[in-house]
Amino acid sequence: MNIKENRNFVRKTEALVRPEDVTAISFLGDFNRFLPKKIQQTMMEKGSRKIPYMGFIVEPYCFFMAYKITDVAEAQKMLPDGYEIAEARAFAKGPKYPMMILSAFTARTSAFIGTRLEYYIIARNRETGLLSWIISDYETNTNSHDPRNGFCGYSSEPTVFTTNPYGELIIEFRNSGRGKAFSITADLTKGETAELDQELWVEGNLSIDYGGELKDASSKNFSLIFDPVLMKEARRLPIDRLDIIENSYLDTIIEWEKPVCAAYFPFSQHFIIKQNMRREELRAEKDLISLINEFTGSRGYKTMKGDDLKKPIFRGMLISGLVNLGIIAVLLLILLI
Repeated sequence: MNIKENRNFVRKTEALVRPEDVTAISFLGDFNRFLPKKIQQTMMEKGSRKIPYMGFIVEPYCFFMAYKITDVAEAQKMLPDGYEIAEARAFAKGPKYPMMILSAFTARTSAFIGTRLEYYIIARNRETGLLSWIISDYETNTNSHDPRNGFCGYSSEPTVFTTNPYGELIIEFRNSGRGKAFSITADLTKGETAELDQELWVEGNLSIDYGGELKDASSKNFSLIFDPVLMKEARRLPIDRLDIIENSYLDTIIEWEKPVCAAYFPFSQHFIIKQNMRREELRAEKDLISLINEFTGSRGYKTMKGDDLKKPIFRGMLISGLVNLGIIAVLLLILLI
C-alpha cells in the first residue's frame, strides 16, 4: 500500500470504532455473561454473519517481550489440535528457537476500549503451514470474550500501562484471584529501530488461535487484516534496560527472568477482522492487499451498534412490565369480586 491508500484504510478503520456504541456494548454486554455458554456461542456466530468487519486499533507503545521455551513438550500440550511448536525469531537477524511472546497494549475496538496483557505460544498450523500466534492466557481491565470462558473480562486490578517524563514505560497487571501478575519498567530512550522477521509478524498474524488456559473445542482460528508496513520494523529495547519485577504467566515453560528480546511500536496500529471470512481467503501477504481493497471499497455494510443490544433488552423490560401489570390487574379483580 502507498501512503494515500494507507490513510484511507486508517480512516475507515477508525470509523468502525464509535465510543457511543462501545460504551453501550460494554455496559449491556455484561448481561450476556449470565447466559448459558451455548447461547453465547450462538449469539457470537449470528453477530459474525450480520456484521462483516470489526475494527481493532492498538495505541502507541504496544510492548512485546519474547522468551525461549525451555519445556517444548509441555508447551506442545498447550496447543489446540492441528498445531505444532515452531522455531521463530522476532527480528530479521538472529537465531530461531521455540518461542513464547507476551504483549501489553491499550486498544480501541468496535466492542471494547481498554488494556490487555496477552501471552502467545508460536506454533505452525499443520494444515496451512502458516506460522501462528496461539493466545494461551490473558488479562484485561475491560470486557472480553474467548471460546473457553465466553463473555468475561475485568480480570486485572490494578492495571497500569503508561509512560512517564523520564522516558519509561510502566506496565503492571495483577489478578489476585489467580495469584498471577506481570510487572515491568522499560527504558524507552535506549531503543533502536530494527527490522522485524516477516514470517512471524506478517504471516503469523494471518493465523491466530486459542490454546493453554483458553483451549476449547469450539475455538476457530482467525486473521488480522492490516497494511504489512505495520510489521516492517519496531524499536528494539536492550534487555539490560528492562526492570522485570514479576512475571508468573506460563512460567512452567519459560525462565521468566531471562527474556531474549523486547520491542515496542511507537505508532498506532490499525487492524480489521473480517468476521465472515473463509479460511482460504487469507494465506499470504498478497491476500492482505486484496482484502484491504475490498474493505475500503465497501459501502453500506452493518457495523456494531449499541442499539442492537439496547432494543432487545428494552423490549424484554417492556414485555416483563406489561406481564407484571397484567398479573396485578387480575389479582385486583379477584380481590374485588
